[in-house]
Amino acid sequence: MNNTLELIEKDEIKDLKKENSTEKLNIILLLTSKTISLLGTNIYNFALSLYILKVTGSGGSFAINVLIAMLPRIILGPFAGIIADRIDRKKLTITFDALSGIITFGLLGLSSIYGLKIEFIYITSLLLAIINIFYDTSLTSSMPNLVTDKKLMKINSYCSTSTAVSGILAPVLAGVIYGLIPINIFLILNGISFFFSSAIEMFINFNFNSSLETSSKTPMTLTVFKNEIKEVLQFVREQKIIYELIKYVLLINFFFNASIGVVYPYIINNVLKMSSAQYGTFQAFYFVGMIIASIILGNKKEKGNGLKNLAFGLGTTGVVFMLLGIQVINLSIFKINFVLCAYNVILLFIMGVALITVNTPLMVTLQRMTPENLRGRITGIIGTLSGGIAPLGIIITGLIIDRVSPLIILLISGGTIVLAAVHMKRNNTI
Repeated sequence: MNNTLELIEKDEIKDLKKENSTEKLNIILLLTSKTISLLGTNIYNFALSLYILKVTGSGGSFAINVLIAMLPRIILGPFAGIIADRIDRKKLTITFDALSGIITFGLLGLSSIYGLKIEFIYITSLLLAIINIFYDTSLTSSMPNLVTDKKLMKINSYCSTSTAVSGILAPVLAGVIYGLIPINIFLILNGISFFFSSAIEMFINFNFNSSLETSSKTPMTLTVFKNEIKEVLQFVREQKIIYELIKYVLLINFFFNASIGVVYPYIINNVLKMSSAQYGTFQAFYFVGMIIASIILGNKKEKGNGLKNLAFGLGTTGVVFMLLGIQVINLSIFKINFVLCAYNVILLFIMGVALITVNTPLMVTLQRMTPENLRGRITGIIGTLSGGIAPLGIIITGLIIDRVSPLIILLISGGTIVLAAVHMKRNNTI
């Protein structure tokens, strides 16, 4: 009897070790693949934007390329979510990464024959942006299937680290590559990076923690599309917690992109007259804050005070916005360059930390509360809403920035976020 129990225990230990090793391998492979893919995408966007500015000298042409990259997320998010819920997500991520490589080499082929025309870049940017929303939706909705529930915070935190690392490295690498090697060689390296990422994804176990067959044999028609969107909207309405959390996600996206994408660069460049190198340094510390917070959050044991931490992180973000606005006031202390630089470095670092403490737990909560068969659609709809409200905030802020003091804008933005944090803390539904 004792021998039998010992054998059972040994088998259980072996199975547990095997599960742990598979889980660790999944995390390592995902992070490697995601970092390579993100670097490829970000380096492409940055380097080709530099090329457009160099060739045309037009900020409008540059803005068109940026707009092209944003539009697909707004329009195709729900459709990408439906595809992610109907087709094997592993096949989707591998295929979309490979397609990005093919399209990049397609641009290389066209440029070799006709020259690197701006129209070709626009078309390529559009195709890559379309593919990226399908790739990102498929991969994000797959994360709970790659690890056990207790490691879900870790894998999401580490993915935030990957995003932050690529945010730091991409502009640096793009600037170096663009300045040292011909654009055609750059496109070759960029295309290879996508194929390499696709190859790594082949070894990820997408069914490690899955109990559902995601593929569907039902033909995709307009009626099916409407019904599947109705199904997920009905689910969101019934799940009051998810409904409430999505509202906070939209609020963050509206004010964050407007404040950091428009108002803060305006303050640094137009009001304080600081250099682009200084602005780049401040941004780097923002990403450093994200990286450190992601690593700590990923290795920290989850506790029952998640809502308190979430509200604190949101409130801290609002306070940082207001403090960033205060530096436009003509105070003597802000006339000392070292103090001004240190002030921005510290605030951007704190903002990077605060946003991770908000975004990562929000994403993990939404993933845990969403059934596997709806996860792709929820991810797609959130992407569409977030992608749609972010440009709205940017446009509104861009229209008023020359008429309203940036201090007023940041005080209103920060104050609204602080009030939202207080509301979140007292929200009985959550």
